[in-house]
Amino acid sequence: MYSNLTLKSPDNDLDYRVLALASAVLSVWLIAIDPTVNSDAIIYLRTAEAYLQDGFFASQSMFDRPLMAISFALIHKLTGMPLLYAAHLLNGLFYMVLSIAFVSTVRVLGGDRRIQFFAAIVILSHPLLNGYRSAIVRDPAYWALIMLAYRELLLYTREPGLKHQVTWFAYVSLATLFRFEGLFFAALAPLVLLVTGYPGTRLRSCLRLLALPMIAITALLLAIMSYELVLSPGTRLFPAIENYIQALLAFPAKFDQLSMATGMALLEFSAREDAAVATWAGLIAILLLNICRAITWPYVFVLLWGWKRKLLDRISPSDGKLLRAHLLICLLYLALFTITNRFMLERYCSMFTLFLLLYLPFIFNALWPRGKRSWRGTVIFLLLLGTTLDVLHNNSYKKWFIKDATDWIVTNTPDDVSLITNHMHIAYFSKREFDWKNYRNANLQLADMESTPQLWRDYDYIAMSVRSSEIEQWRRFLALYSLTERIVFKGQGRDDIRIVELPHHEGR
Repeated sequence: MYSNLTLKSPDNDLDYRVLALASAVLSVWLIAIDPTVNSDAIIYLRTAEAYLQDGFFASQSMFDRPLMAISFALIHKLTGMPLLYAAHLLNGLFYMVLSIAFVSTVRVLGGDRRIQFFAAIVILSHPLLNGYRSAIVRDPAYWALIMLAYRELLLYTREPGLKHQVTWFAYVSLATLFRFEGLFFAALAPLVLLVTGYPGTRLRSCLRLLALPMIAITALLLAIMSYELVLSPGTRLFPAIENYIQALLAFPAKFDQLSMATGMALLEFSAREDAAVATWAGLIAILLLNICRAITWPYVFVLLWGWKRKLLDRISPSDGKLLRAHLLICLLYLALFTITNRFMLERYCSMFTLFLLLYLPFIFNALWPRGKRSWRGTVIFLLLLGTTLDVLHNNSYKKWFIKDATDWIVTNTPDDVSLITNHMHIAYFSKREFDWKNYRNANLQLADMESTPQLWRDYDYIAMSVRSSEIEQWRRFLALYSLTERIVFKGQGRDDIRIVELPHHEGR
């Protein structure tokens, strides 16, 4: 076994100021090279505008979990900073907290200065986790707060006192305000203390920690029920969350239908009797595939190698149990989401990934050669170099055509023209008249436009993101309605932006 000394001296801790600076510089760089923002950012920006104009209830009606938007709206109000910059600033601050929380958690798990250094490189160079530094999303805040909550729970197992109890509850409560999945940690993480901690005090420690979240959850449910009594009929306070719950309750009936459809489409003869097994296998495969992609395949192999060499045992048994329990909590939510929604995204697996990444610094430290060159050191160096370069040089440059199309509309069309588009960045930043009440037309399909001209005929311009596989369909649409493209902005990927000036607007 490789040695793994835990040094308690503060002199052997990584300088968090340097880590914070590195995180800030990385955020600035990735924002600078990304010409657009993500689609969700438009929702948050409009929610922030609604809050500034009409207050909390207006923002909550725009998006039912508006904390992120309200937070950067307040930054804008206090500083005068443009909303977009305020949102980027807040996102960067959350990333800074996440980086420090990750390294600090590794320290609590027993990591010395070198292990903390590996932890800093891992958290700053992971492609998926850092891929949202130029975006505006709630996830970095949620990741940071759940990681801090886990760190506080580790400290609580060492010193079960009111300080760590309240701090853990504060972190997990704030995390839940950003993403409701935090409720899983609030309700289930305290139960882990029944199998960790000191014998004879486990039940008491568990109940003490569980008391605050149970009181808060009960009070929250009562408040929601009371508030919904005064709402107008049909109005829902948290529609997205309610949809998840309804989908979960309806799962048994939907699963039977899904299994039948899977059997008819995929299987023949007597094999259709096993359609349920095939359906379960497909859902599990989708979940596992997205988890592995989120971790990244090289790190999957490193973790498997570390498990085979028993390097995961570098973390103490009690801390290891707590970490594995948090992984199981993440896996429970991901499994429930997958079976009810029948899809999964890599981003949703990020919290699971973060907890798994806590093992990596200990594995790297154990494999790193001491005093002589080794192939293991070369492999680790090349792996971390590769992930770092992957983060620093991403595919953001391929999105410049979207910004160019937006700028063209701003420069070459009157301010009062109306626009229909299936691209949210163009809809928001062109500042042209757009039907935001039906903003879901970002999902507008060419087939809909071809079959239902009422969708677009009353507008002045069409700006469509058209995939290469849809070019022939787009040309048929233009020919059917005698339309001509005004200009095309070619993308380096699968999409182009194609702008059409509708005939009734020509000559204005």
